[in-house]
Amino acid sequence: MNLGIGQNIFHRLDRVSASDLYKPNILHTIYLGLFKHMIDWIEASLKKHGRLQAFDEVWKALLPYPGFLVPKKAYKEVTQWQGNAMRNLGRCILGGLAVALRQPGGAQAIPFKRALGCIRALVDFNMMAQYRSHTPDTIAYMEEYLDQFHRMKDIFLEFRVTKRTQAKVDKQRKEIRRQRTLMPERVATSPRRCMPDDDRDEEDELPMDMIHGKSHFNFIKMHLLSHFCDHIRQFGNIPIYSTEIGELAHQTQINEVWRQSNKNDAVCQIIHSYGRQHSIRMRLLNLQ
Repeated sequence: MNLGIGQNIFHRLDRVSASDLYKPNILHTIYLGLFKHMIDWIEASLKKHGRLQAFDEVWKALLPYPGFLVPKKAYKEVTQWQGNAMRNLGRCILGGLAVALRQPGGAQAIPFKRALGCIRALVDFNMMAQYRSHTPDTIAYMEEYLDQFHRMKDIFLEFRVTKRTQAKVDKQRKEIRRQRTLMPERVATSPRRCMPDDDRDEEDELPMDMIHGKSHFNFIKMHLLSHFCDHIRQFGNIPIYSTEIGELAHQTQINEVWRQSNKNDAVCQIIHSYGRQHSIRMRLLNLQ
């Protein structure tokens, strides 16, 4: 994925490199980015292979330990994932997935192995990105994990289908079934049960060719992972540039002012409160 940085206001500032202004952010790039995509891939893969119930049972059987919060809902019942839930997911997803994918069938062995390898590489990359200090060896490990993730992520390619492509796939499947019913020697009262194996293979293979041809991993947060190691070499560890602390402080301030307001046109009251706080700070600075 090649991204070109166009001319913007930062290019006119002295001693400013626009390409260096971006700072990797674990919260938004990994937890609320790649991990959210990963959840969709895993759920779709488990449904395809009939292992979603097994994974849900593992998910509900997780025990608490320091730094880990036991999920309150079953995996398939979670509709919205936040930062804290994503951290928990990163700590337990690999073990839970390994248990759910035990004893694969003959055709499942390779897909299960590649799926586990892909998730393991992404989780390992995320864990090492949180290190507070790095050496050339740890950076090399990160690059290796990222390379493994990119090599194995194609196992989830069929679950990256867009709505437009899915509509075309459904249309193609309907057309295959329609053409089959027009053939006099293949008319059946129960199409799916009486469908010959070669017809079923045709119905599955042609749409899959379209899915693999149209699907891709070409989105921005996938590309941003490639900047993590270069950032560490140039600026140091990633957590010191995290926006998470500032966002949490901002949420706390908003909640405090909200509680102090009369809940009527609270937005204006919050803005006025920030204005008063800013004026007080400026007066204190002038007095000093």
